[in-house]
Amino acid sequence: MCTKKEIVKHFCLIGLLFFAQGVFAAVPIQEKSMTGAGAANARLRLLATAESYLGTPYRYGGLDRKGLDCSGLVYLSFREGLNYTIPRTAANMYGWVEKINTSDLQLGDLVFFVTSGSAVSHVGIYAGDGRFIHSASEGPQTGVMYSRLDESYWKRTYKGAGRALPWDAAAAEVMTDLMNSGRPPAIAGGGNTGQPSGGSSGGTSGQTSGGTSGGSSSAAQPSPGTNTNREYRMPSWKDPGFYLGFGAAWTWGGFFEGAPSVFRGISGLVSFGYGWSTFSLGLEVRPAWDRALGVFRLPITATAGTDYFQVFCGPAYTFGNASLSLSDGDRPYSGGGAWRFELGIMGAIPLVQIDRGIMSFYTDLAWQSYPLGSGVKSEWKPDATANLRLSTGLRFLWHF
Repeated sequence: MCTKKEIVKHFCLIGLLFFAQGVFAAVPIQEKSMTGAGAANARLRLLATAESYLGTPYRYGGLDRKGLDCSGLVYLSFREGLNYTIPRTAANMYGWVEKINTSDLQLGDLVFFVTSGSAVSHVGIYAGDGRFIHSASEGPQTGVMYSRLDESYWKRTYKGAGRALPWDAAAAEVMTDLMNSGRPPAIAGGGNTGQPSGGSSGGTSGQTSGGTSGGSSSAAQPSPGTNTNREYRMPSWKDPGFYLGFGAAWTWGGFFEGAPSVFRGISGLVSFGYGWSTFSLGLEVRPAWDRALGVFRLPITATAGTDYFQVFCGPAYTFGNASLSLSDGDRPYSGGGAWRFELGIMGAIPLVQIDRGIMSFYTDLAWQSYPLGSGVKSEWKPDATANLRLSTGLRFLWHF
């Protein structure tokens, strides 16, 4: 029976497992290696991706071409254009970015608004010349469109600006060269990109005169004279390569006879392998302290599968003599001080991409071989407790 203190500890751990990903994800990109042409092209690509959604209707919580809300547009633009996962809501994005002065706004920075209540509730991507692209929810015109910061409604509700993508003198020089050599239509306001005709009457839509259907995913690309070999592409976990990672998990017990409580022990995870776009092979070390059996185990397993599901198996060495404490006495098992085996399955979801790595919440179910001691009769409940292990935890893998 768990004490009140143990129950609180269990709930705190569960909360950490579920919400830690959001904490780790909340780090502005700001790659030191993304400078000059890389930083400039990343910003152009972000805007080009957002432009590809021009004309998409507004839908609260929407995250596809059937409908988008304001933060959904920004979220998808980072994910699809740069292979980067960012916070999902406007308020969380505002807490995530580096705050900058409005006078320092550059194409690709984010602009935030308080349209209701006291917290940030609307976000857009700055497109230069006082314009921003966003998904409006009210007014004569809704959905993904361009509006201006100097329109009365947006000027009144404006909260501030933030930066996630790097910007430096080299990036500014490259961007200037791009503009002077042939400004991309979306940035120059040419073509049919939904350029506003001027001030608004104060409605929330940021109505434009140019329509909202003319943007394209290629509109904000560098001019033909630009050296595209210097273009920076945000690293992706889907890129093939070797990976290294680690994890930590809580091992559960108490489902069958013999476990002392819900808390059975702790386990770790050290991974090394090679991953392709959808499949990976690797080796893992899975050290674990088993409180129920009173042993420390060191499995070394081979693993194969996808980002979401894997199987693993391999030898495991047990330090100590395994034994369960039952109401009628101790129940000994053999296999201590020797190599046995472990096999199991692991599921990992959801995934949060961080640069070249992924962080995920994982659960594994493993069978660990502990034969009965001499003269001990088989009983399924304590034997299942001894041989089955269920763990939940967090892992982080990254390419190197």
